[in-house]
Amino acid sequence: MTPFPLHFHWLVNDLHVCAGPPSNGQPWCLDVDVWRPETGEGEFMLWDANSPWGLVRRDPRSRTIMSVSPVGRERDLLIVAEQGIGDIIQQLRYVPPVAAQFSRVRIQCNPELHRLIRLQAPGMVMEPVTPDQALADPPKARVSLMRMGALCSDPSRGAAYLTAARRPGAHLAERPQAGLRVGLNWSANRRGLAWDIKSIPLGLLERLVADHPDVRWVSVQWGDDETALDAAPWASGIERCGRSVRDVADLAEIIAGLDLLITIDSAPAHVAGALGVPVWTLLSNPCSWRWGLDSEETALYRSMRLIRQTVSGDWPECLARMSEQLRQAGHSTDPFRAKDGAPAPEPGPVAPGARNGPAPVSLSDALDQCERHPSLRAAFVARPLEFLEAQGVRLWPRDYRGLNQVFKAMVDFHGGFSWCSPLKSLQSATFNTTVTS
Repeated sequence: MTPFPLHFHWLVNDLHVCAGPPSNGQPWCLDVDVWRPETGEGEFMLWDANSPWGLVRRDPRSRTIMSVSPVGRERDLLIVAEQGIGDIIQQLRYVPPVAAQFSRVRIQCNPELHRLIRLQAPGMVMEPVTPDQALADPPKARVSLMRMGALCSDPSRGAAYLTAARRPGAHLAERPQAGLRVGLNWSANRRGLAWDIKSIPLGLLERLVADHPDVRWVSVQWGDDETALDAAPWASGIERCGRSVRDVADLAEIIAGLDLLITIDSAPAHVAGALGVPVWTLLSNPCSWRWGLDSEETALYRSMRLIRQTVSGDWPECLARMSEQLRQAGHSTDPFRAKDGAPAPEPGPVAPGARNGPAPVSLSDALDQCERHPSLRAAFVARPLEFLEAQGVRLWPRDYRGLNQVFKAMVDFHGGFSWCSPLKSLQSATFNTTVTS
């Protein structure tokens, strides 16, 4: 397998950034490693691979950048999934078209995902393994799961791509006299760098539960945080399912039996979206880049609605809006039916100029306009290079200072929130470059 070429490396304070030039019709893309030696924390991102909100947008008409020689069916592939559960669930959509080119496919991932992977349909056939098992039987080809979006376009187009058993009688259609069965997930993984930003204090859910007495509330809070319900008298009617979760397969089975999942940005949100279960995801301000800045829809999951904080930290207002939407949904005979046909549209740039419009502006001027106008910021973050080109600004793969400005602006416009953790120390003046062939 020909690896994606990375020809240029530079440092922006604690960021290590690699820029790859066009290859086989693909646009260049950025591969970013964030490393903080003082804390030992790191994160790894690839903007052409991880989400529709990436720094560059892959042309779906282009050929795959992966080529296999000799014939792929004679070789075996190891997919390395070193990320969190939510990221892995999101990226599993890319496995079938790549795996089809190999006779044997293994995935090295968290053991809590092994059983779910084994239960999937034939298109997702792969053998989950531990690092020791992979080391004992080296593969002929290896790829990072988070890089697989650069190997092929999204085959799911936002539709469900995972399956899970559903408990009999759990779904609304099978119990017409019962209320909606709505799941709750309020706390992110405490080992994550941004859990306190993404999580909702449990006490703020009391008003929501009280305002919807006909709803059958179900906790899908995986881990020790669910025990906090025992100390909350108002939560006595909430069914506790999180404590029975042993792995992600258990979590998927519980979520598959819901009419709706209400969750913060964490693994259950991705599980619901991948299963096609209606899910309302409550987003902090700032939030992860994968969700964009202003849309209620995401091209990642057709069944997902995004409900955003309008003011950083103001969960009560966010929950109040969501509660009203839930009240309106309760009056519908089919309140959460997923949209058929095309996936959720990606928002297009809202640019003041056009290719044949006003005179081109400089990159700095364009970024200054974005900083002053929220609508332009949202358009820039959604499709940075397309937005800039509409204003007469075109960046080339080796315009490294320009790329540095674009990258820093994306971080700044997100309040310093990158792929999964706050980055407060970016300084574009700290700029070192190294060219490799």
